Amino acid sequence: MTFKRLLLPMFVLGMILTMGNMAFAQVVTCSLTYAGGIPVVNAAPNVPEPAPGPYAPLGATARSGGSEHTAPIGAGPTPPYTALQTMAGGGKVRITCVNADPNGVGPAPVSPGVVVLTFSTPVPITNTQNHPTTAAGVRLVNGTGAFFTPGPGTGACALVGPQGCNVGINAVNNNGGQITIGLGTTAAGSNTCTGMGCTNPTTGITFPTASSSSFDIDGVLVSTNGRTTGVSVTLSSSGGISVGTGSLEVITAVLPVLVDPVVATGSLPTAVTSLPNAGPTVIAGGPAVLNSAGGVVKSNFTMRIQENYADAFREASQYNRPNGPLGVTDGVFPNSPASDTQLSIILSNIPNGFTIANCSAVMTDTAGTATAGSPTISATNITAASPILTVNFNALLDLTAVDVLWVVCTNVAAGTAVTPLPSTPITAQVTMSPTGLAVSAGPGNPALTGLTTGQIPRYQQALVPSTPVTLVLFPPSNTVLLLTFGFVGPGYNTGIAVANTTLDPFTPAGGGAVPSEGTVSFLLVKNDGTSRTYTTTTGSPGSGLTGAGIVKSGSTYVVNLSEILTAANYGTSFTGYVFVTANFTFAHGAATIYTTSTGAAALSSPVLVLVPVSTAAPRATPESSGQ
Repeated sequence: MTFKRLLLPMFVLGMILTMGNMAFAQVVTCSLTYAGGIPVVNAAPNVPEPAPGPYAPLGATARSGGSEHTAPIGAGPTPPYTALQTMAGGGKVRITCVNADPNGVGPAPVSPGVVVLTFSTPVPITNTQNHPTTAAGVRLVNGTGAFFTPGPGTGACALVGPQGCNVGINAVNNNGGQITIGLGTTAAGSNTCTGMGCTNPTTGITFPTASSSSFDIDGVLVSTNGRTTGVSVTLSSSGGISVGTGSLEVITAVLPVLVDPVVATGSLPTAVTSLPNAGPTVIAGGPAVLNSAGGVVKSNFTMRIQENYADAFREASQYNRPNGPLGVTDGVFPNSPASDTQLSIILSNIPNGFTIANCSAVMTDTAGTATAGSPTISATNITAASPILTVNFNALLDLTAVDVLWVVCTNVAAGTAVTPLPSTPITAQVTMSPTGLAVSAGPGNPALTGLTTGQIPRYQQALVPSTPVTLVLFPPSNTVLLLTFGFVGPGYNTGIAVANTTLDPFTPAGGGAVPSEGTVSFLLVKNDGTSRTYTTTTGSPGSGLTGAGIVKSGSTYVVNLSEILTAANYGTSFTGYVFVTANFTFAHGAATIYTTSTGAAALSSPVLVLVPVSTAAPRATPESSGQ
């Protein structure tokens, strides 16, 4: 009897314990998923997305730049054209928690206690809950089911839920790429459940029977600087809640933002050649060219800068929804001209006083057809003191096609620069801008939120190409003469005279030549197709040279062709033509074939002055020497 009296209470206790275990065996599993296509209106917390609506999950951001510090996550692959699409500058990730019994038994309500979820990225998070604004910073929105989210508004948590909000951001570790989220509420009347949510909850959330609850993390911007692969985020739990899908791709690809810029060569688009031209030569491919005396050979250059993917260049509003549910542009990126993607062109080796003027920019597609974008530049003149040119956009660009930016400067001149101009060319490199760091270098590496340091968008300075492109060449000042026929043979020789006429009666102030001096080089081309070069130096034959082989301003160098042959070790006879390069400006020449027995002139051979030849001004066909 005693046994029976004990058996019944033990049986009942066992049933209670079993039922209790069944209740606590219910599992709440939280997973990372993509959020829907319309961001929730930020005016009130916990407002669900419109339903039913064709708002499919967005998916990962298609791409970001390899020097970018403010890339949105989970923004989807489609550019934002309408109010029904997401904000490219305000991507989102959803956390969905399901109370389901793995044994198939109808799950009871579950209260797992206070839970801490950690949302992690492998890259720094570069904004905060209040930056760039409270309404556009990192925030928790769109709570459904058991979740009541705070949204961004101060005091908003008092408006929803039995005790306000029950989801809140405890901390954002910017450099570590982590957002700590508390699930739970505090005691009634506590002020820790206002503003950004319950940061230190004391009471867990009860998840209803067979429920699915979710909330969205909005507005997260990350740095993809230095990456060459996409970005995935992870979710972990402190306990009480298990993690199902704990990893989610949020940026599919990380690519260089720019194709290496070049100085355009060959034919240029009509959109470029039709720009106003303030220089003396036509707008054409290749670098500008001035000789070292300041003479203009080619007065313009054109840089070609192409984006590496279709939506790298954007006008400010294209990072946001142009017409959100409230009829205004909204998103993470501030909507101002300063929030365009910009390009900075950084020039080097500009001589003091040198002129690079009448600069402008135009946009085309890769085929050279003019496109939208209305690029403008920060200045029309570039100087040694201000060698950076910044370009931004003033109209919506086509985010489905690759754009090409052309920057043209049409008035390149010596200005007041001291001549002779240096032999080092003027070069340039390009970087996306504004530039800066991802996070502060101070204690804890917090996000940068200053007016000039926390700009959105923002890039790490990454100068391309690695070898700067040449914008302006300064070839040595010279004059190329062509002796069309020279002869050295039995009974005959050719006398050559090269005059340095840079000492003239007009003076530089009156428009005359700038006095210069230099050596003389000969390219001897024989009828058998062989050739040999020789440049005057110490001990060179002839008269009119200094001891170092220099023809000074106002002097004339006179030499026999036979003497040049001997100095060049090129035999004792010659039939052919000779290029004579005087390494100074305004050289003129004469040549006479004479008899060696009497010195009498037998034939006067023309010595032509050729027009300047360079890569920017190639030798023309047919040729005119302007004699």
